[in-house]
Amino acid sequence: MKSDLDVAYGPGKLQKADFYYPETPNGAAIVFVHGGGWIRGDKSADSDIGETFANAGYLVALPNYRLAPADRFPAAQDDLTSFMTWFEQSDYTFDRQRVGLLGASVGGTMAITQSLQSGQPVVSWSAIVDFANWVQQHPTVKAALDAREELGLTEIHAIHNAFYKYFIQTYLGDLTPAKLTAVNPMNHLTTTLGPTLMYNATDELSPLPGVFRFLEQAAAFKRDIAVHVVPGAGHARDYTAFALPGTLAFFNYHLQVTD
Repeated sequence: MKSDLDVAYGPGKLQKADFYYPETPNGAAIVFVHGGGWIRGDKSADSDIGETFANAGYLVALPNYRLAPADRFPAAQDDLTSFMTWFEQSDYTFDRQRVGLLGASVGGTMAITQSLQSGQPVVSWSAIVDFANWVQQHPTVKAALDAREELGLTEIHAIHNAFYKYFIQTYLGDLTPAKLTAVNPMNHLTTTLGPTLMYNATDELSPLPGVFRFLEQAAAFKRDIAVHVVPGAGHARDYTAFALPGTLAFFNYHLQVTD
């Protein structure tokens, strides 16, 4: 399979993207945004995503973006926006009106936020979409990258909560209501949001109740949105095999791909 790796879309070290080419193009493109809590992660770990969707006929782009704490909010989202503009103006061959957004974990958060601006179809795997409400409900949680080691915690939900607060705080710099509102897709819902499919496991890092709150709010704006609950405790890329068939069907439908 043909690919272009580490293509610069900006001057920064992390402002690079990988591209995967289909042998039989369908004319559409998919942009995959990696997760990692805005503090880690790299496109190189998701080459299988590029290959899978390229084999289905899509031109696939996997952009990296700046990470915290070196670059805090809104650096990551700004990079995705910059990449989308660069991609649209590039020489790559694809229909600019048929671009889908796919993201895992906070990559899903970023993809949804991008769709709020562009109206492009979006699929998220364990997107975090309810920051402000979660922080308000967990005032006593201590932030920790590795709560087992740092805090001596053993219960998985407590460990998840500590990491959840850690990566939000690291990306934002602080947990003021203004910043939580700024990063939270829930607070920016409009009728612009494109068709949306959200996957989330029953009991995982991304709290399922927040996803349902987002669904309810999006429905109030009469958006085309669905939530698919994944059995178990896997997060984002943990359930890739489960989510791929429905994700591909969603993009084939909304990007007008026919056999």
